[in-house]
Parts: sequence; structure tokens; C-alpha cells
Amino acid sequence: MRKLRSIQVLRAIAACAVALLHSYQNLGMPAGREGYGAFGVDLFFVLSGFIMANVAEGRTAGAFLRDRLWRIYPMWWLALLPWLLLLPRSPIFIVSSLTLWPIYGNDYYVPVLQVGWTLSFELLFYAAMALALRTRAWVPLAIYGICLVGAMTTSSALFHFIGNPVALEFLMGVAIAKLPRRAAFGLLAPVGVLLLALTSPVVGSAQATLGVENGSWRALEWGAPAALIVWGALSLEPWFKHRLFDVPVAIGDASYALYLFHPLVAYGLDSPWPVRLLIAIFVGWCIHWLVERRILALRQRNSDSGRRLAPSFTVT
Repeated sequence: MRKLRSIQVLRAIAACAVALLHSYQNLGMPAGREGYGAFGVDLFFVLSGFIMANVAEGRTAGAFLRDRLWRIYPMWWLALLPWLLLLPRSPIFIVSSLTLWPIYGNDYYVPVLQVGWTLSFELLFYAAMALALRTRAWVPLAIYGICLVGAMTTSSALFHFIGNPVALEFLMGVAIAKLPRRAAFGLLAPVGVLLLALTSPVVGSAQATLGVENGSWRALEWGAPAALIVWGALSLEPWFKHRLFDVPVAIGDASYALYLFHPLVAYGLDSPWPVRLLIAIFVGWCIHWLVERRILALRQRNSDSGRRLAPSFTVT
């Protein structure tokens, strides 16, 4: 899959939005408009669905899953290490943080580095994609439907995780990969921004998202606008060839590193929030160039397909 500059710009916006949210919240001020920064997560989920729909083409389930695990875990463990040293937790929290599997018994454990809650859903989506490659697309969809019903009718933490409605945002991205792109569809992007502006910033509460009802509203109120923005931006891909977008594209390339490491800056520096945001972006970009690119090079070298793969979110 060739690099789509529109996608990289959106990844930059998503990562910077989350970094802005955490940089501002550290001031201890009441939540206000900056709460919209959490929308970066929904944008990441839709982008991930779109990217994975393209990356998975022509690959075996095993190759796809190995590639995705290599993409997520090495950088995650590097980002997690300082938090495990700074914030000692119980063994169950440590295991949950290292594995990104959140369900133990009937309890949900958010990783010590809390942005990792989104990676738990990201990995769940990767597993569903691998299952679809190994069997048929309807198989993981059927499992998800059963778990969604279970989440609505029981208090099971496992059902609430696997059947969480926020997973629909990944499916929106998969659908966008199959939809046509025309310049006129570019108008969908500002429509998505307008619809987002009509919602409340509290929609993005991470803890509330883990509930079925709030997860449903988040998928509707923020997931749908995110999908419109992604579809609209893709339809305007030729516009993003302008050099004006070179810096956002570079930040988009480093978006995963920025997403993982910005909390160290956002919560660790005693500076005005704009300063912390800019430093977080710079630190993420440096880590991308000095560390992440080398990890990606090793992944590429070991890839059984031998073809270059587009970077994912995670987003996540």
C-alpha cells in the first residue's frame, strides 16, 4: 500500500489532539473544549480500519498477525517501562500492562500507561482481521454480534470488552476502503467536523466508553464524524501533495511514537501547555527517527511478503 499523505496528515491530527488533551488536563483545570482532543482516538480507530483493510490484502492470517504484533509491542514495552518503574502496581496490573489483555476474572484492567487502553481494542481488531483471513469475514462479525448482545444483557467484563460498540469505528474504516473516492466527496470532511462540533466533549471519556451505552453513543457521535472526515480527506488526496503538508506528514509518520511517549512530557514537565505540546511532538518525532524506524526496518527485513507495509495507528 503506497503512502497516502492525507492519511498521514490525519494521523498527525489525531496524535496531536490526544497530546493536547493530556497537556492541558495536567493543569488541573475543569474539562472544557479541550475534551474534544479525545476525538483523536476515534479518528485513529477509523484510520486503523482503513489501513488494515489494505494491508491485509494478499496476506496469510499468520503473516498479518505476526506483523501487527511486531508493530505494536516493541514500542509499547519501551514506552511502558518508565511507568512500571515510576508507578509500582500489583502483579495483575503488570501482566495486564505488558500483554495489553485487560480482562482477568470479571474485572477490567487499564494499563499503567493509560493510553494503552486503546491498544487493547486495536489488538482485538487485529485478531478479528486475522480470523477473517483464516476463515471468512462473517465469522468474526458473528462472534462480535454475539458478544455485543452479551454486553447488552449481562455484566460480563469479557463481553463488554469484545462486544464494545466502539469496535464499529474500525468497521467504518474497513467500509471506507471499499468506497469510491471523488473530489466532490471532499465536502464530507467539513461535514464531519461540523457534526463533531455539535456533540459534547465529554463523549470522549475513556472510562465511560467501556460501558455499552456510552460506547454506542461514542461510536455514533464521534465515530461517524471521524469516518466522514477520513473519507473526505481521502477523496482530496491530490491536494495533500503540496509541500505545505510536509511537516504534518512527518508528524503523521511519527504518530505512534508521539502517542506512546507524550504522557511523559505532558505529565512530567512543569511548563505551559503549549510548550509541553510542542516538546511532546518533538520528542515523539525524535523517538520515531532514532528508535521506531529501526524497529520497522527489522520488521520489514523479517516480513515473509517482502513488500513494504504502511504504518498503522494506533493508534493506535
